[in-house]
Amino acid sequence: MKIRELAQHHAVLGFTPRTAVRWLSPMSLARTALKVMAATVFADFGDKRELEGSFPDDPLSLDKLPDAGQPAQPVVSERGLPDPAGPDPGSPDQPAELWLDFAADLGDGFDATYTVASLLAQDALSVGGLVLPRGHVLVLGGDEVYPVASPAGYKDRMVGPYRMALPRNQAPSPGMPPNRAPIMLALPGNHDWYDGLTSFIRVFTRQRSIGGWRTIQTRSYFGLRLTGQPPRPGHHGVPGWWLLGLDSQLGQYIDEPQLEYFYRSVTSQLQPGDAIILCVAAPFWVKGTTEFQQVSFFEQDYLRRRFNPATQLFEDTGANVRLWLTGDLHHYSRYEQDTSGADAGKTQLITCGLGGAYLSDAHWLPDELLLPAHAVPGDPFSVPAAGSHPAAGRRFTRSSTIYPDQSDSHLLGPRLANPLSPSWLPVRNPGFGLSIGLLHVVAALTAWTVFSAFRGESFVDGLHGLTRGNTVLLLAVLVLVVPVLLGVTTLAARTFRIASSGVVVFARGALFQLAALAVSAGVVILVPWPGNWPDVVVVLLALALVHVGGWVLGSEAFALYILATPSGEVSTWKMSGQSIEDHKGFLRLHLDSDGSLTVYPLAVDTICRDWQLTGNDDGARLLPEAGLPAVRLLEQPITIAQEGPAS
Repeated sequence: MKIRELAQHHAVLGFTPRTAVRWLSPMSLARTALKVMAATVFADFGDKRELEGSFPDDPLSLDKLPDAGQPAQPVVSERGLPDPAGPDPGSPDQPAELWLDFAADLGDGFDATYTVASLLAQDALSVGGLVLPRGHVLVLGGDEVYPVASPAGYKDRMVGPYRMALPRNQAPSPGMPPNRAPIMLALPGNHDWYDGLTSFIRVFTRQRSIGGWRTIQTRSYFGLRLTGQPPRPGHHGVPGWWLLGLDSQLGQYIDEPQLEYFYRSVTSQLQPGDAIILCVAAPFWVKGTTEFQQVSFFEQDYLRRRFNPATQLFEDTGANVRLWLTGDLHHYSRYEQDTSGADAGKTQLITCGLGGAYLSDAHWLPDELLLPAHAVPGDPFSVPAAGSHPAAGRRFTRSSTIYPDQSDSHLLGPRLANPLSPSWLPVRNPGFGLSIGLLHVVAALTAWTVFSAFRGESFVDGLHGLTRGNTVLLLAVLVLVVPVLLGVTTLAARTFRIASSGVVVFARGALFQLAALAVSAGVVILVPWPGNWPDVVVVLLALALVHVGGWVLGSEAFALYILATPSGEVSTWKMSGQSIEDHKGFLRLHLDSDGSLTVYPLAVDTICRDWQLTGNDDGARLLPEAGLPAVRLLEQPITIAQEGPAS
């Protein structure tokens, strides 16, 4: 069955499988625009993270989970209070090794989302001669639903597919105790914030099950010790790995309750030799130093060093962020720090937003990044602004492997303007051509009314009058004047460095549409309209030609306008407008008993699109007709040592 047939079985499935979002369809554009405006106002005047300060902040632990379907409980000390140290050293339940999965940008069309969820739910994956067990912890790296957050959106686009992919009665993760359920942790992205985080909190902080996965976090951010033990009376601490997730709320500041949570649960417990996996909502390192400033502040003042109130100075924690993980951009890329040490000692910055949303291009990524230098312990001041000392910065080099690769990435964008491609803008976005055609009709009627009134003629007489004049000169003016204006506008914008201004971007888009309308008007003028035809017939046929011209030429003009926009929000539409569903992937990570972390970047080039409805003890289930697609490594596994290079 195809996805549209599956929707008819929503009562049996418990949710309605949704098609991929058509980002440039009129309804999607309008709905998303309204939500973005509302979220922006909310970000300025309200912040639900401040309310989370009243939520429980008990330390999360892998050691103690209740039976599936019941709320998770914190580890309790003899005093009856949450024990920040977690389980006892040498606990028999502490696994010798640990597997983790990371997927981001997932809650889009059912076919892509469920394909990835089904692969994540497999007991193990065979890839390149390797057997990779399912993760004991699944981290969702942001944008768990598209296009905007809502209860129905989460149910249909994320919770339903993931619940079905891993039923509750399925066996625990390989290598874990029988009572140990796999854990799901989630980080909100910008789309999760479009309802003020309301739906995200209800889905992920109630500590309930999503199929066989358990949610244990109590806030929109999390800190979890994966391995090692902090010092205790009579016991030396054992350095280990931490998994942290930051909520940066649409690129805003990190709120005080969040900082207090991390200071209590993480910063105060860090010790020399601790290694950290830090998950953030977007690849701020490639978006500019300003965006990176907040997460850099957190890294320096809450992870690498901590403030000592007694001395009023920062002291070194001895911990290092060894791996940064993010999504938001729907491709795979990796940067590693330039150091003189061994490859395993290099800090890695990995973007993997292939969990289900449309594919993004990647060829534009810079080859090198220069990020702020580490702060100095003993300094009484917080970390300086990002980019203030570029000469002392940390240099990162991009890996040669990106997905999609250089050649494919270059070819993907122009397909939006190719009428022979199934990714052509009006074909991939139903309703766009119809809407742009109606817009051209309104514009033509307005111009025609003004022209006819100026000459004191009826609509039809005005049209006939145009064909009797100097038609060649008129057509030349109509067709050529707009491109000339467009060229002048572009040149002036570059000269005065205002090309990214909202007014200029809008003006360029309007001129592209005027150019398409001018061609349609030229065709209407050239048609030899018979003088004995009824006026109403001539008017309707002329407007029909304008509408068809708007559907075809207006759509093509808009696609060319997107491709001609070098940067900014409009430039991203060349990929979102195509809604490419294939080429998906995620990361599987292995924490070995020797303390090293290995990252396996995995990809599937083609998703499943045909499903068969079956059943099990948990109810209805969908299985791929031809089996799950083959999984491959995007690049050779990346090994990261627990101990980083000396600062």
